[in-house]
Amino acid sequence: MEDSVDVLMRIENMTVAYGPIVAVENLSFDVPQGGMVLVLGPNGAGKTTLVSALSGLISSRAGRVLLGRRDVTRIPAFRRVGQGVALVPEGRGTLPGLSVRENLYLGWRAAGARQTRTFGETVAEAVDLFPRLGERMNQDCQTLSGGEMQMLAIARALASRPQVLLLDEPSLGLAPQAVARVYEALGQLNARGMAMVVVEQKAVPLTIVPSLTVVLQRGRVVYARGGHRPNDGELAELYLGGGTPS
Repeated sequence: MEDSVDVLMRIENMTVAYGPIVAVENLSFDVPQGGMVLVLGPNGAGKTTLVSALSGLISSRAGRVLLGRRDVTRIPAFRRVGQGVALVPEGRGTLPGLSVRENLYLGWRAAGARQTRTFGETVAEAVDLFPRLGERMNQDCQTLSGGEMQMLAIARALASRPQVLLLDEPSLGLAPQAVARVYEALGQLNARGMAMVVVEQKAVPLTIVPSLTVVLQRGRVVYARGGHRPNDGELAELYLGGGTPS
């Protein structure tokens, strides 16, 4: 891959393993400034492993992760947030017993020296993107609906002022209406210039065309194409056959 000022995050020959089990093998792609990379794959394809490695939650066996020109491969997750990488984990990751406001505050504090907004401005931005959160600000997050929890998880990650947002199956367990609202918000964020890597198992109602779509099968890339995403039929063929659709 040629160097480019338009590349925000670069993944070079990443391999991640759990003991003898290789979960992601020799994976490379670029996340452009303001772009969206959509990563699709069935259960066990390596999607969660990928975003966990990008966020610093787990270490890679080989390869590099570059953020701009900085090598962040060995930087742990709590410091990588301060570098501008935020993860919305599978299952939302909201903290029971804390209010919506307190969850947002944790995200705001995580930015450290990179923080450029007051907490009040951060709350206002969250409510602008997800008005429903404004009605739940002092409510214990464990009392929220699944869709509201996903909105809060995204808003909390955004509170850390990321350069790139990583999302692990944001549609998981949500009703179709909630999925549509979440992806409408992600489309708005991307249109404003937020770069993101979104991993999903199935086709989702994206409001934009991804910069790049990658399909993983058993930790390897079986499909990669810019400015396009496979339809349901192509996905089924890729998942079942593990090769390029005809």
